Amino acid sequence: MKKGTLLILIFLSLIQIGFSQTMTEKPTNFKFPDKNGFVNDFENIFTSDQILELNQIIKKHEKETSNEIAVVTIMTYAPYDNLFDYSLDLGNYWGIGKKNKNNGVLIVFGKQIREIRIQVGYGLEKKLKDGEAKKIIDDVIIPEFKKGDYFSGIKKGLYEIIKEIK
Repeated sequence: MKKGTLLILIFLSLIQIGFSQTMTEKPTNFKFPDKNGFVNDFENIFTSDQILELNQIIKKHEKETSNEIAVVTIMTYAPYDNLFDYSLDLGNYWGIGKKNKNNGVLIVFGKQIREIRIQVGYGLEKKLKDGEAKKIIDDVIIPEFKKGDYFSGIKKGLYEIIKEIK
Protein backbone atom coordinates (compact mmCIF):
# COMPACT_ATOMS: atom_id res chain seq x y z
CA MET A 1 0.00 0.00 0.00
CA LYS A 2 2.79 2.45 0.83
CA LYS A 3 4.55 1.67 -2.45
CA GLY A 4 1.36 2.40 -4.44
CA THR A 5 0.78 5.69 -2.63
CA LEU A 6 4.39 6.71 -3.27
CA LEU A 7 4.06 5.93 -6.97
CA ILE A 8 0.88 8.00 -7.21
CA LEU A 9 2.57 10.94 -5.46
CA ILE A 10 5.57 10.72 -7.78
CA PHE A 11 3.27 10.54 -10.80
CA LEU A 12 1.26 13.57 -9.66
CA SER A 13 4.46 15.50 -8.98
CA LEU A 14 5.72 14.76 -12.48
CA ILE A 15 2.44 15.95 -13.96
CA GLN A 16 2.61 19.15 -11.90
CA ILE A 17 6.25 19.78 -12.93
CA GLY A 18 5.40 19.20 -16.59
CA PHE A 19 2.37 21.49 -16.35
CA SER A 20 4.31 24.29 -14.69
CA GLN A 21 7.05 24.04 -17.31
CA THR A 22 4.58 24.37 -20.17
CA MET A 23 2.95 27.33 -18.46
CA THR A 24 6.23 29.27 -18.30
CA GLU A 25 7.54 28.45 -21.78
CA LYS A 26 8.37 31.52 -23.82
CA PRO A 27 7.38 31.85 -27.46
CA THR A 28 10.08 30.62 -29.82
CA ASN A 29 11.22 32.35 -33.00
CA PHE A 30 9.74 35.63 -31.79
CA LYS A 31 11.58 38.92 -31.75
CA PHE A 32 10.38 42.05 -30.00
CA PRO A 33 10.47 45.27 -32.02
CA ASP A 34 13.42 47.58 -31.47
CA LYS A 35 13.04 50.31 -28.87
CA ASN A 36 13.02 53.84 -30.24
CA GLY A 37 13.07 56.32 -27.38
CA PHE A 38 10.76 56.48 -24.38
CA VAL A 39 7.53 56.32 -26.40
CA ASN A 40 7.12 53.54 -28.94
CA ASP A 41 3.83 54.00 -30.74
CA PHE A 42 3.52 50.84 -32.84
CA GLU A 43 -0.25 51.33 -33.16
CA ASN A 44 0.07 54.95 -34.41
CA ILE A 45 -2.22 56.37 -31.75
CA PHE A 46 -0.29 59.56 -30.96
CA THR A 47 0.70 62.52 -33.10
CA SER A 48 4.38 63.38 -33.39
CA ASP A 49 3.82 66.41 -31.12
CA GLN A 50 2.17 64.20 -28.49
CA ILE A 51 5.08 61.73 -28.63
CA LEU A 52 7.51 64.63 -28.22
CA GLU A 53 5.60 65.92 -25.18
CA LEU A 54 5.44 62.48 -23.52
CA ASN A 55 9.16 61.96 -24.23
CA GLN A 56 9.95 65.31 -22.56
CA ILE A 57 7.96 64.41 -19.43
CA ILE A 58 9.71 61.06 -19.14
CA LYS A 59 13.17 62.44 -19.92
CA LYS A 60 12.82 65.16 -17.26
CA HIS A 61 11.79 62.57 -14.67
CA GLU A 62 14.70 60.28 -15.57
CA LYS A 63 17.15 63.16 -15.30
CA GLU A 64 15.85 64.00 -11.80
CA THR A 65 15.60 60.43 -10.43
CA SER A 66 17.32 57.94 -12.81
CA ASN A 67 13.99 56.05 -13.02
CA GLU A 68 13.20 54.96 -16.55
CA ILE A 69 9.67 54.93 -17.96
CA ALA A 70 8.61 53.66 -21.37
CA VAL A 71 5.24 53.84 -23.11
CA VAL A 72 4.41 51.28 -25.77
CA THR A 73 1.34 50.88 -27.94
CA ILE A 74 0.76 47.50 -29.56
CA MET A 75 -1.83 45.96 -31.84
CA THR A 76 -1.32 42.46 -30.46
CA TYR A 77 0.70 40.58 -27.89
CA ALA A 78 0.73 37.38 -29.95
CA PRO A 79 2.35 34.88 -29.74
CA TYR A 80 1.98 35.51 -25.99
CA ASP A 81 -1.20 34.43 -24.25
CA ASN A 82 -1.57 37.57 -22.14
CA LEU A 83 -0.41 41.15 -21.78
CA PHE A 84 1.24 40.54 -18.40
CA ASP A 85 3.80 38.07 -19.78
CA TYR A 86 4.33 40.10 -22.94
CA SER A 87 4.99 43.33 -21.04
CA LEU A 88 7.27 41.65 -18.50
CA ASP A 89 9.40 40.08 -21.22
CA LEU A 90 9.40 43.26 -23.33
CA GLY A 91 10.57 45.36 -20.37
CA ASN A 92 13.36 42.87 -19.66
CA TYR A 93 14.33 42.60 -23.33
CA TRP A 94 14.55 46.38 -23.71
CA GLY A 95 16.24 46.78 -20.33
CA ILE A 96 13.82 49.39 -18.97
CA GLY A 97 15.38 50.70 -15.74
CA LYS A 98 18.96 50.87 -14.61
CA LYS A 99 20.44 47.38 -14.33
CA ASN A 100 21.73 47.81 -10.77
CA LYS A 101 18.53 49.54 -9.57
CA ASN A 102 15.80 47.74 -11.57
CA ASN A 103 13.94 51.06 -11.54
CA GLY A 104 11.87 50.87 -14.68
CA VAL A 105 8.18 51.29 -15.40
CA LEU A 106 6.62 50.12 -18.63
CA ILE A 107 3.15 51.14 -19.77
CA VAL A 108 1.88 48.87 -22.53
CA PHE A 109 -1.54 49.24 -24.10
CA GLY A 110 -3.43 48.79 -27.30
CA LYS A 111 -6.57 50.38 -28.63
CA GLN A 112 -7.24 47.30 -30.72
CA ILE A 113 -6.67 44.78 -27.90
CA ARG A 114 -8.46 47.02 -25.37
CA GLU A 115 -5.97 46.20 -22.60
CA ILE A 116 -3.41 48.13 -20.60
CA ARG A 117 -0.68 47.09 -18.18
CA ILE A 118 1.70 49.06 -15.98
CA GLN A 119 4.72 46.82 -15.40
CA VAL A 120 6.90 47.95 -12.48
CA GLY A 121 10.54 46.97 -11.92
CA TYR A 122 11.43 45.31 -8.61
CA GLY A 123 13.37 48.37 -7.50
CA LEU A 124 10.21 50.50 -7.58
CA GLU A 125 7.65 48.00 -6.30
CA LYS A 126 7.67 49.50 -2.80
CA LYS A 127 6.81 52.93 -4.24
CA LEU A 128 4.32 51.77 -6.89
CA LYS A 129 2.51 48.61 -5.86
CA ASP A 130 0.24 46.65 -8.20
CA GLY A 131 -2.86 47.99 -6.45
CA GLU A 132 -1.70 51.59 -6.95
CA ALA A 133 -0.90 50.91 -10.60
CA LYS A 134 -4.38 49.42 -11.06
CA LYS A 135 -5.94 52.47 -9.38
CA ILE A 136 -4.04 54.78 -11.77
CA ILE A 137 -5.31 52.73 -14.70
CA ASP A 138 -8.91 52.59 -13.47
CA ASP A 139 -9.27 56.12 -12.07
CA VAL A 140 -6.98 58.21 -14.29
CA ILE A 141 -6.19 56.52 -17.61
CA ILE A 142 -9.34 54.56 -18.50
CA PRO A 143 -11.77 57.50 -18.09
CA GLU A 144 -9.76 59.40 -20.72
CA PHE A 145 -9.53 56.34 -22.96
CA LYS A 146 -13.33 56.01 -22.81
CA LYS A 147 -13.55 59.53 -24.24
CA GLY A 148 -11.19 58.47 -27.02
CA ASP A 149 -8.40 60.66 -25.63
CA TYR A 150 -5.49 58.25 -25.35
CA PHE A 151 -2.92 61.01 -25.13
CA SER A 152 -4.55 62.66 -22.09
CA GLY A 153 -5.01 59.28 -20.43
CA ILE A 154 -1.36 58.39 -20.78
CA LYS A 155 -0.13 61.89 -19.91
CA LYS A 156 -2.25 62.06 -16.74
CA GLY A 157 -1.25 58.49 -15.89
CA LEU A 158 2.43 59.37 -16.32
CA TYR A 159 2.13 62.27 -13.89
CA GLU A 160 0.44 59.99 -11.32
CA ILE A 161 3.14 57.33 -11.75
CA ILE A 162 5.86 59.97 -11.39
CA LYS A 163 4.25 61.24 -8.16
CA GLU A 164 4.39 57.72 -6.74
CA ILE A 165 7.97 56.82 -7.72
CA LYS A 166 9.77 60.14 -7.08
